[in-house]
Amino acid sequence: MTLRRIVKIPAGKLLKLTADVENGVLKSVAVRGDFFAHPEEGFDRAEESLVDIPVGEFRSAFSAALAREGVELFGLSADAAADVFEEMLHDLPPA
Repeated sequence: MTLRRIVKIPAGKLLKLTADVENGVLKSVAVRGDFFAHPEEGFDRAEESLVDIPVGEFRSAFSAALAREGVELFGLSADAAADVFEEMLHDLPPA
């Protein structure tokens, strides 16, 4: 199931989050918006590393991936993205 959210996060930036979830597992995710990530390539690798994780591990896995890749976010925090992701999960049908 594809989940989408477009929200203004507390920092005032726009966040567009799209995720494909199958059986509680993340199959793809796209974190976009009017924030900046440096280095961009590291952000892309961090995002890609989230594929095939259980959805309940998104918060810790995203933070760990950003740290591992040395990514600094401007206008977005990993926690803000995780908050929106967890909110999106409420759209999933009951298991």
